[in-house]
Amino acid sequence: MFDFTHHADQRDRLPAMTRAQLLEALRRRQFLPFLQPIVGAEGHWQGAEILMRWQHPQAGVLAPGSFLSRLEEEGLLAAATRQMLRQIPVAWKRAQVRLRQPFFLSFNACGQQLRGDALVAQCQSLLQDLQETQLRLMIEMPERGGDLGPAHCRQLFAQCERADIAIALDDFGIGDARLHQLACGRISCLKLDRSFVAAMHGNSLYSRLIEKIVALAQVFDATVTAEGVETLAQWQGLRRIGVRRFQGYYFARPLAVPDFFSHMKRARCHAGNHEMPASGLDPESERRVSPWRR
Repeated sequence: MFDFTHHADQRDRLPAMTRAQLLEALRRRQFLPFLQPIVGAEGHWQGAEILMRWQHPQAGVLAPGSFLSRLEEEGLLAAATRQMLRQIPVAWKRAQVRLRQPFFLSFNACGQQLRGDALVAQCQSLLQDLQETQLRLMIEMPERGGDLGPAHCRQLFAQCERADIAIALDDFGIGDARLHQLACGRISCLKLDRSFVAAMHGNSLYSRLIEKIVALAQVFDATVTAEGVETLAQWQGLRRIGVRRFQGYYFARPLAVPDFFSHMKRARCHAGNHEMPASGLDPESERRVSPWRR
């Protein structure tokens, strides 16, 4: 999920984002990773998506809706993504995190990365630096964008499968419906776009549509992750129709990497060192804010 959340007036307060300014931000390593948990049906953390933020020298921490399009226009999004990912192993080792059960990290690969020939090698290098046998990496591939034909998809998917790197189709259902991607190789996850989640309680047809997407994923032995889950009612409704992974503000906002790891370590200690963090959400309550929700 490309997280385009930002304050409505944030962009108005920014200076013009020239190519020189973006290059200077890259030089100063101002594009930072934030992590948003992805939880299972019982609320336990199963993975996290790596999301980009810009530590702007005047405007503070900016959400990607303020700058991603400019990076892409200037052909710098791939470089910013690589810079963001390289910070993960450093922070991981600094936090001294050790996994005791399977966990995954996902990130959005931009069109330039998907069309190139270095993406899989970069993922392998990241995993090697992390040195976690329980950790898997997942590439989120936009359903809209990338402009990848079947031949290129088959080649990329085969490379990922050989390297044990998972593929997710992001924002599923709102792009150009390049369904040939499902027949090009192993797809591990369909990420249901947040607009479906937002609409389902006002229109029962959306619930039926989500059920069909879940059934489609099962045909290809893939999971469905629902994005943009913000209420208990959405979480419960999605679970009833077969969705098994969830991401959204109801569980946690994107967290700075040190905050994410601090909570992971605290929750693991409280759970007796054998579980990943649980949401602590009571299914019978109207709505309870998670202890790590910021």
